[in-house]
Order: sequence, then structure tokens, then C-alpha cells
Amino acid sequence: MLVSSLSFSIMQVFVKLSSEEVGTFEQTFFRNLVSLIIAAVMVRRENLQVFQEIKRGGWALWGRSFFGFLGIVLFFYAAGHARQADVAMLNRASPVFVTLLAGIFLKEKITPVKIASTILCLVGAYIAMQPSFDSLLAALLAAVVSGMAYTMLSYCKNFTHPSAIIFHFSALSTVCAGLMMLPNLVIPSPKVFVMLLLIGVFAAGGQFFLTYAYQQAPASEVSIYQYSGVVFTAVFSYAFLGETLSKSSIIGGIVILGAIFWVFENTRKEKNT
Repeated sequence: MLVSSLSFSIMQVFVKLSSEEVGTFEQTFFRNLVSLIIAAVMVRRENLQVFQEIKRGGWALWGRSFFGFLGIVLFFYAAGHARQADVAMLNRASPVFVTLLAGIFLKEKITPVKIASTILCLVGAYIAMQPSFDSLLAALLAAVVSGMAYTMLSYCKNFTHPSAIIFHFSALSTVCAGLMMLPNLVIPSPKVFVMLLLIGVFAAGGQFFLTYAYQQAPASEVSIYQYSGVVFTAVFSYAFLGETLSKSSIIGGIVILGAIFWVFENTRKEKNT
């Protein structure tokens, strides 16, 4: 999950850099097109019967793909119009919704440590945020729908192969984004075209590691580690976009990392007992 967060944070930098020339749907199209190509190769190599896998996934698979696509569009819009650290912090509120939805619909055990660590992560995000309301609202909405998508993703692990899940999500998102970008299609410059491809490459890496993580562990546990992306994004934004790190951002990041480490240590001790 940490590798997934790192990949998505690098992707976010390229989203910001390319947003001045191309629109959100065009970015979303390239983000999912690369994932679709990689997923198609994986499906072929593993000799999966895609239609059977989709049928087994049922409503949960379609819900995961739809809410995942909606979350990407909202997140890309926010990333193109606001400070990256702020966007990342609000978007990482999705684990709160994952934890709640997993407890309600997946009947996962919500331990006091998970509740407390989630609250700590939110406190850390609040300390670090310097939000402007406009586009950051999109980041918060992205967190809500992403929470729905990740909960359905965790449910799908009982029926559908990870490569088939990624293929379905990438295919639906590519088609929807492709249709929506046509009215405002922009032919990108060579530099921005490379950025769009890199958005797809790092998004694909993050998506594969994220899907694998949700296949291997409970959703409410895995979701906590997504907060590491806040720290990664803050560092990359400072290094490559010139966005400054305030003292409150640093303190908030330390609180978030402390909560993640707490969950990690608690999980390790539970497995050893």
C-alpha cells in the first residue's frame, strides 16, 4: 500500500504540471488508457475468462468501476486547481469512509486502534491543511466516492481476480473519459504528451499495488496506510512544484506517520499472538 501511495503521489505531480494545457477528462483518459493496456496484457498472460470474471463480480464490480472513475475525475480537477498537499490531505479522508462502510457492509471488525488511528490521521490532516474552499470541495467529494469504490473493491476480492478488476475499471473509465473529452479535445505538445503517459504509468503502478493490497488484507486496515500519500505529495510538491511546507504541514505529517506506524505495530503484534 505504501508503494501504491508513492506511485499516486508522483502521478499527482504530473497531473498538476499538465493541467494548464489539457483538461481533466483528457488527463483521465490517458491515466486509464495505460492501465487498460497493462491490464489487458495481464489478463491474457493469466488466461482469464474476462466476461466470467465480470459476471462473478456483479454489482460490486460495476460499482467499484463507476465510483472509481468519478473519484478520479473529481481528484484530477482538484489537483489541477489547488495546492497539492491540501488536495492530498482532503482526498485521504477516504479511509474514514472505507472504515465505516467496511464495518457496515462487509462486517469487518472495527477495533479501537483502527478508530483511534483514523481520528489521529484526520487530526493530522486538519493541522496540516491550509485549504481554500473552491476546488478542495472536489477533493473531499473524491474522498467520499473513493471510499465507496474501495469498499466494493474489498468485497470483489471474494469473487473476481485482481487483474480482471483492474481491466474492468480501466476499460469503463477509458471509454467514459474518451467520450467526455471529445468536445474540448486538445492536441498536447510533446512535453505534455510525455507527462500524460507518465500519469498513466504511475497511475497503473499505484492501481495494481492498491488492488493487490485490498486483496490481501481487510479494507479498514489497508485504508489507513493511504495517509502516507499525504507526506509523499507534500515532499514532491515542495521539490518539483515550488509549493512551500509550513510548520503546520510538517507537524500534521508527523501525526499522520505516527498513526500509520501505530496501526502497523498493532497488526504485527496481533499476528504474532
